[in-house]
Amino acid sequence: MEVLLNNLNWQLAAFWPYTPLLGNSVETGVKLQGITPWIKSEVPGSVYKDLLNSGLIEDPYYELNSLKCEWVANRWWIYKTTFDIENYNGSNIYKLVFKGVDYKAHFYLNGTKLAEHEGMYDHVVLDITSIVKKEVNELLIMIEQAPEEMSQIGYTSKTYTQKSRFNYKWDFSTRLVNLGLWDDVGLKIINKNEIGDTYLKTTSEENHGIIDLSLKLNVYKENNCKIKLKLSFQDTCIEEVETNYSLDEGERLIRQIFTIENPKLWNPNGYGEQPLYKVEIFIYDENTLLDAKTLYTGIRSLSYSQNENSREDSLSYTVIINGIKIYIKGVNFVPMDHMYGCVKREDYDKALKAMKEANINLVRVWGGGIIEKEAFYELCDKYGIMVWQEFIQSSSGLDNVPSKRPKFLKLLRETAIQAVKVKRNHVSLTFWSGGNELTDANGVPSTYEDQNIAMLRGIVDALDGQRLFLPTSSSGPLEFLNPDKPGYNHDVHGPWKFGDVIKHYDLFNHSDSLIHSEFGTDGLVSIETMRKFLSGENIKITTMEKNLSWRHHGECWDTYVRDKKAFAEIESIEDFINISQYLQAEGLRYAIEANRRRKFQNSGSIIWQFNEPWPNVSCTSLVDYYGNKKLAYDYVKLAFKPIHISLKYDGLKYKSGSEFKGEVYLHNDLKAFSGNVSYKILDKNLNVLLNKNIDVEIQDNSCKFLEKFKFNIPKGIDLFYIELELTIQEKSYKNLYIFSAADGYVYKNINDFWEKIKNFKKTI
Repeated sequence: MEVLLNNLNWQLAAFWPYTPLLGNSVETGVKLQGITPWIKSEVPGSVYKDLLNSGLIEDPYYELNSLKCEWVANRWWIYKTTFDIENYNGSNIYKLVFKGVDYKAHFYLNGTKLAEHEGMYDHVVLDITSIVKKEVNELLIMIEQAPEEMSQIGYTSKTYTQKSRFNYKWDFSTRLVNLGLWDDVGLKIINKNEIGDTYLKTTSEENHGIIDLSLKLNVYKENNCKIKLKLSFQDTCIEEVETNYSLDEGERLIRQIFTIENPKLWNPNGYGEQPLYKVEIFIYDENTLLDAKTLYTGIRSLSYSQNENSREDSLSYTVIINGIKIYIKGVNFVPMDHMYGCVKREDYDKALKAMKEANINLVRVWGGGIIEKEAFYELCDKYGIMVWQEFIQSSSGLDNVPSKRPKFLKLLRETAIQAVKVKRNHVSLTFWSGGNELTDANGVPSTYEDQNIAMLRGIVDALDGQRLFLPTSSSGPLEFLNPDKPGYNHDVHGPWKFGDVIKHYDLFNHSDSLIHSEFGTDGLVSIETMRKFLSGENIKITTMEKNLSWRHHGECWDTYVRDKKAFAEIESIEDFINISQYLQAEGLRYAIEANRRRKFQNSGSIIWQFNEPWPNVSCTSLVDYYGNKKLAYDYVKLAFKPIHISLKYDGLKYKSGSEFKGEVYLHNDLKAFSGNVSYKILDKNLNVLLNKNIDVEIQDNSCKFLEKFKFNIPKGIDLFYIELELTIQEKSYKNLYIFSAADGYVYKNINDFWEKIKNFKKTI
């Protein structure tokens, strides 16, 4: 059994590097003190959060304050606490379990050094049986200064740690290198037997489902025991199996296959419900419970296929669940906070619920971030969000070649084994990936032939034979989307900017990507969000080049030049924000719709990015650091709807008197249906210039081209709208596009149609 130690009286203090190892000055014999007082600490948490709560640093997310906090990563930190053991029994085995220590640490109990450990993700398990006492056990964890690792710009081939890299500085984050106990701390109390690794595999076949449980039992003393395995659904027991065992010391493997008639199947979001079955494991010594574990899983079949009309050498990017091809509607997910230990279950719940509501069905956990806490994956199971899990590796700009350093490969192997053993039990887990944007020396995406990638593939194949392992993302011949090389755009990335009012549309109209696993557009946050982390003097129309605070909070994502090219007038900061958010939303909506028009020739879109780990003035995120949704969130929600209607066009800017050409498409992820489609063209005064109705039928899980149309734009018109509407019985699905026919500029003023956008948003 395990008892959490999170809520003990934890304290924290900082020391100069290495001084705690010496203790006393060589010259004077004086005890070497810490450089901060002992302060209250939260576990799990972050050194930075504890310092902030104690008033020893200013809010690192406000203005330029993070620069004042960079000393924190260059100090050693000691956590200390005491604990008692209720019902202490000298015949038991006691182990401390640390699920996340960031990064390199020394562990002591009652003055005895237990171990040293390096790595964020593999659990630290320490046998303290010979040292622990009934009362007042003094626990001390000494964390060394953060290693000097690569930021976004560096050399992947020279990486040597399994430390999350985004907080060394990335284009969506600052440099705030986390340290601390970032996941649960527990005490395991073992009486004879302990439940070790578990593996749940599920599948469905015809009218029955299978839950295949493999269990490793760690036996510390020869004994007789009873193991009870219980399967239930919604508090109703389906099957209960009790077996008596005579056990020898060592490991014992136990397997149980549950067969469920007419099971409730787990489906990705938008394709059905997400029922979860509960599997409980109990170990008894006569009537005494020795250990227990509860797991939740869903029943579904999982397979993969190559894309329609793809090259023979392409990987299988199309997911098939319960016999149905799933079109991926994804987002990339970065850590929710630089202080990721402070992220709680309710924070994950808010984010994943927002994904579900936006019709998102897959989240790519990006390799430059972290392997998230268990709560994240549990909620993905709950909400039907498939997981694309990357191992902790990423591109670095100067080279992107996976590191082959022996120390790195050892740490990577340890991380991978831990991650696979834990995450494989989640029904939402759908893809493994070697990392983000890894390439050879020539910039070609890494393949299974790479030593690093081959090692990871071997681990995944050995420990989880159900999921597809992708070598990296991007994968295939090209790293970045390039329509000039048809047939070579397999899993591609980019762009991350709105091209302009013509080029953006030309790019996506000619894309032949098999899956577009990373692309985005940038947009400003709301003025309410700006007020949380900027002083009043910096809330104004400006640029990253001119304003240091803006540059510090999103240097790469300046939209002023782009926005000024599109709008003749930017009269206020509110107008600037609305323009920036509109172009971000429009750019993403069109990219998604263009990919959906090639359904299953293209397997899906994965937007960069859903969230951000600290407050940016501008970023490619759909949701800002505080959880506030940009307009782009709503437009993505629209474009990802299971039933949707879209317009293909050449750009946003036309000449008065010229010809507009459009194509209308219908998108359906559900069952076949019939209905009516109308499209209207209106001037800015809402006078109807064209009105057309079409009766439509569409097959299940498909996209259908409806018709082309041409429209001569009347002279004197500077703005026009195209409204699409699909009606199925009494239910309506709408879309709105806004075009310019003005002379000398694209749009004049966002206020000419902002009310129109706000009213349209209410229909999404």
